[in-house]
Amino acid sequence: MKFIRLLVLTASIVTMLASTTTAFADGDLPLVTGEIKKVKPGKITIKHEEIPNLDMPGMTMVFRIDDDALVAEMKKGDKVNFTVEERDGKMYIVAIESSKE
Repeated sequence: MKFIRLLVLTASIVTMLASTTTAFADGDLPLVTGEIKKVKPGKITIKHEEIPNLDMPGMTMVFRIDDDALVAEMKKGDKVNFTVEERDGKMYIVAIESSKE
């Protein structure tokens, strides 16, 4: 009986993860709003709202940047819109722009 419960639970988790992944599998990443807290070479700290493709609530966290030119003109306090993806367990900014607010 315990085995059947475990099997059903595992199947449910796999189904949930598959549906979350396929929702953004076509590369259409959601635009997220945030405020820059710190900019350093290769990294940026942003206080952001929910990131739906990563099932992540709003918080302040550090993101990696492949190309520092993306944030060369940005500074602490700037409002931004950005897209982010996970690679090898790390969060990378794919695109970022100043918010029109």
